[in-house]
Order: sequence, then structure tokens, then C-alpha cells
Amino acid sequence: MFQQLSLFENSEQDSNESQRFRQNIKGFGFNYQEIDIGDITFKAGQIESIHRWYRLTPSYSPNLVRFFIKQFAIDRKSLVLDPFSGRGTTIIECQKHGILSLGLEINPLLQRVSQDSLIWKLENLPLINSFLKDASELIEEYQKQSIDYVAHCLNTKIPIIHNVFRWWKPHVLKELIIFRFLINKPKYSKIFSYLWLAVNKASLDCANIHRNHPTITFDDNHTRNINVFEDIKNNLIMIQSDLKKLSSQELCYSQLNHVSLGNSTSNLQKHIFQKVNFVITSPPYPNRYSYVHQTRPQLYFMELLKDVKQATEIDLKAIGGTWGRATSILQKNLISPPDDLKPYLDYYSELSQKSILMCNYATKYFIDMQKHIRSLKEVTSSNFRGAYVVGNSRLSGVEVFTEVILARMFEKEGFEVDKIITFRKRGGKKKLYETAICIRD
Repeated sequence: MFQQLSLFENSEQDSNESQRFRQNIKGFGFNYQEIDIGDITFKAGQIESIHRWYRLTPSYSPNLVRFFIKQFAIDRKSLVLDPFSGRGTTIIECQKHGILSLGLEINPLLQRVSQDSLIWKLENLPLINSFLKDASELIEEYQKQSIDYVAHCLNTKIPIIHNVFRWWKPHVLKELIIFRFLINKPKYSKIFSYLWLAVNKASLDCANIHRNHPTITFDDNHTRNINVFEDIKNNLIMIQSDLKKLSSQELCYSQLNHVSLGNSTSNLQKHIFQKVNFVITSPPYPNRYSYVHQTRPQLYFMELLKDVKQATEIDLKAIGGTWGRATSILQKNLISPPDDLKPYLDYYSELSQKSILMCNYATKYFIDMQKHIRSLKEVTSSNFRGAYVVGNSRLSGVEVFTEVILARMFEKEGFEVDKIITFRKRGGKKKLYETAICIRD
């Protein structure tokens, strides 16, 4: 049962901030709701089958997808699009319901995780025991050898990421490399996706890092006892358990859906085979968070990138990318937004005086989203409905009301905004909010 509530009345300060937030939405004539559907963060997905095979902290919960499936009355005759697929929460949940869906994701690691998570088969799971036995024997065989010797013998490479042994202790990385070598053996091709997911997850869980929200930071002096074999074994036990708990009907939906590698800011038509009936998605927020940067160790360890410059190139193309060279570019000259977009960017005048970098970052974000909205218009059906889950930002002390700016942009491009729903107040001192812009064509 979903209930109306007031989310922001914890203090006088909260009350003042929430009134400003709500008044800004209502001032532009948008219908506004506050709804409690429980935890909509990634944490809720970590206790649900399939979704828990990979942890992406900025992702939303499966329950949020179920909420919109119910709100929009989505049936199995419809096509649901998630143009910013991330971990694949929307696509996985649609597959569980037998709903046809398509995801697009610019990050090759997240695309691979999502696509492999859609494969649900039981018949070859006994091969996992053989795989673990081979891994144990190979780890024992190379126990006293150096990582360079092991890499040479297995004809594989140490990840090309800078300062690799700050990311992983040498003995940990050696065992991870052994597992990565084994998953590619032809005898395990029928369970390759599950092995890949288990090793990929372990490659970050076994790193010398703190898993903060939403970032990761180095933990140089940790004393954790990292056991690569047990970590990967537990991942595979989890995958087996989740598959065995799926109903026969759910198993029939295996590989019903697809997540493609692509950029959603333009030319959506080349990825989509029929008109889109619904969108359930969450584009990056204008908060300088880089999905590419935070997946960088796995991108290189799982050999999805072959060159040290490739991560930056992806970040340059991604909405909101500000890591590395992208930051250097954005802090040089003030970006002037297109004339038809500038009236909606009410932060621009103040923020451009305070920080060229922050202003350019936000402006690039909305320019990219304008391209996406225009491309979306070309692929939607006549009865289209969509939900865009976004968060507002405070950059250099300047409010960026993302939900209102995007809602106005949707209207400008010919969509109708049904309402803006607030689901939660995000943590921290900045008192930011998570909302969904509900649109129709």
C-alpha cells in the first residue's frame, strides 16, 4: 500500500527548504505529490534475487519499478525503455513480470552486468562445482609464485590501471587473475555469464577500498582478511540460489529482454525496433558523480577497456561526466547554452559568477538531456507514458532544481507533464530530494 505523506517536516529549517522546493514546482503549474513506497535506494535491491548480483549504489530499488508498472498499468503487450539502464533494475524487473523491455547503457561494464543478469538457466549449474575445484587446484599450484610469473604462465595480463597494487594486494590480484583465466576456458562456456558476474563482483569487493555512498575511496591501511576463493564461491552460491527460486514462468522469460551498449543522447531510433510505450529510468543527476570513474577498476580488470585513455573518452560522452580530462575541458571557458534552452536554466546567471566549472557541468548536463528528450520524441507511441527519476543539486551554494528544469524541457519538446512525485529526502547536510517527473505524449 502506497501512502501520501509529508517528507520534510523534521525541523524549521527542513520546513523552509521543503516549502521552497515545493513552491518552485507548483509555481510553474505542475501537479505535485509526496508518496512513501518504502526504501527506493539500491539497498532494497541487495536483498532481492537477481538484482543483488551487482551493487551500484546510485541505482533505485526494484520496488520503484513495480510502483510504476502498477501506476501505468503496463502489460505484456507493451515495450518499456530504460535509456539510462545502469545496473539494469528496470529491465530485470520487467523480465520478472514477462514485460518486453530494452535498456541502453553507455558504460560497457554496466551494460555487460545487466545483459548477463537476464540469463536464467538451471541445466548447467552443476558445472560450478567443477569450476571451483579447478580454481582451488590452480591457486594451490601457484601459491608460492609471483604474480608476474602467474600472468606469464597463464598468458594473461595484470590490469593496466594506474598504481594497480594500491587497488589490490599482490596475492589477492594473483588469485583474481587465476579466476579470470579460468572463466574463459571452453569447458565453462555454458555458465560463462554466471562466472563472469561472480568474478566481476569479487574484483571490487576484494579491492583495497571503502564502499562509500555513492563513491569509493582507497583504504590503504586495512587489515581485512580477503579470501578471494570464498568471495567468488559465495557469489556463485547466491546466483545458484536465486535461479533455483525463480518460478517456472519466470524461467521462461529468460533473455526476453536486452540491454544494448549505446548513448541515449541521440539517435535512439537505431537501437529500438518498435515504438516505445513506456519509459522507467533514472538519468545521472547533476551532482558530478561519474559512473565511469567508479567502475574503472572493474572495467580494466575484466578487460573491457584495452587502453588507459578509454575510460576518460566514455566519460566525455556520458551525461554529467566530469572526471579527468572532462573536468579540465569544462573549467576553461564558460559554455553558452542554446537560445531555446537558456530561459529554463535559472541557476545560470548566479552560478556562472561563482564557478565556471560547476556552471559548465550543469549546463552540459541539460544540453545533453535536451538532445535525449528530442531523440525520445522520435520513438514514442501515441499512448506513451514515462517516469524520469532525478535529484536536485546544490552546486557552489546555488540551487539547481533539476526536476522543474527537465519538466519544462519535456513540455517544450511536446510532452505533457502529468505530475512530479517526491519519494524521499536524500541524506547529508544539503537536504536534497529524489523525484519522478511523470510524462505522457
